[in-house]
Amino acid sequence: MRMLVCVPSYAPARAFGGIVTAAIATVKGALEAGHQVTVATTDALDLHSRVPTDVPAEPEPPGARVVRFPNASQRLMAANVSQPRGLRKWLREHVREFDVILLQDIYSSVSVFSARAAERAGVPYVLQTHGTLPAAPDRGRTFAKNVFLFLWGRRTIRRAAVCLYISAAERDAYLEQGAEPEWVRPMRPPLDLPDPGAVPRAPMGTVVYLGQLHPIKRVDVLIGAFARVRAQLPDARLELVGPPSRHGDALRTLAVRLGVDDAVTFRGLLIGEEKARALAAAHVFALLSASEGLSLAAVEALACGTPVVLSPGAALPGVDGVAGIVCDGTVPGAADALLALLRDPERAKELGEAGRALAAGYREEKVVPELVKLLERVATSSRSAA
Repeated sequence: MRMLVCVPSYAPARAFGGIVTAAIATVKGALEAGHQVTVATTDALDLHSRVPTDVPAEPEPPGARVVRFPNASQRLMAANVSQPRGLRKWLREHVREFDVILLQDIYSSVSVFSARAAERAGVPYVLQTHGTLPAAPDRGRTFAKNVFLFLWGRRTIRRAAVCLYISAAERDAYLEQGAEPEWVRPMRPPLDLPDPGAVPRAPMGTVVYLGQLHPIKRVDVLIGAFARVRAQLPDARLELVGPPSRHGDALRTLAVRLGVDDAVTFRGLLIGEEKARALAAAHVFALLSASEGLSLAAVEALACGTPVVLSPGAALPGVDGVAGIVCDGTVPGAADALLALLRDPERAKELGEAGRALAAGYREEKVVPELVKLLERVATSSRSAA
């Protein structure tokens, strides 16, 4: 099978989080299954910089062909708007070389250009939006998303051979945009989850957050909750792991105002073993986001045996009371949940062990074979037999 993966950002652009992680895992799994894989992406490294030109054409995994198209505007790239120069021309010239296309995004020109080229060439494509599709108010940019769907996204959804979802909300969003129910299928994101081994817990009660420092993540609420925790547990620590952002200065100011700046550490972006060790060493992982399609960072924490405290908007299926606590998302509610776990190490340990089992269902070695088989069926049969 000759497979084209179209994604707005790709390794080493891990600052863009879960979609990049899932794309890497999918590409690696397809290669291991003996397929030929090409990745079409942009040169975005993060919201402020580009992938250096001296990065090898095949950064990872070995065997994939990675074709990068420069974003036309650094300013628009900073607003998460990709404008890949040369992509449409390349697609016109090469799209017929592929048996199937996997779109790893909906709200981008990469997705639109790739879907239209596939449609013209008669090449089937599978759409996987990783929880980003719903245009609900708590997800932000509702108006812009609805306009995009009306102008471009709806057609992309309706012409897809298969649409993959990770939550009931995403499934419903596909159906609202006119997808045929029989072509809407569940698929967990394939994750290369950490296995840090026997990493000792930090000597003091440590809460860790992993993700972008963006207002939708409500890190300010977490800092407020942590201030209440610190009033009762003076040795507690909060580690914020994520790439620098404009919102970071406001969060630092808030920590100073609440008198906890000496206990709040901004660790920047961590990857690989360093990230796994940070998650495994913490006593609790916390995410109080207003809305998440699916919190990949929370799954990573569970894989490290760390229990989680989540808001309703960030909740994972099957977590509450089993591998962590889903609180009400307020400062008092989050503080109570954090204290409940920090004060009861035995309960936290039990929840953490259960979390490892829950996270196992997201491991790439389990999910990728299912995804690759689906892509094989789409590539070798008619839409009705996919």
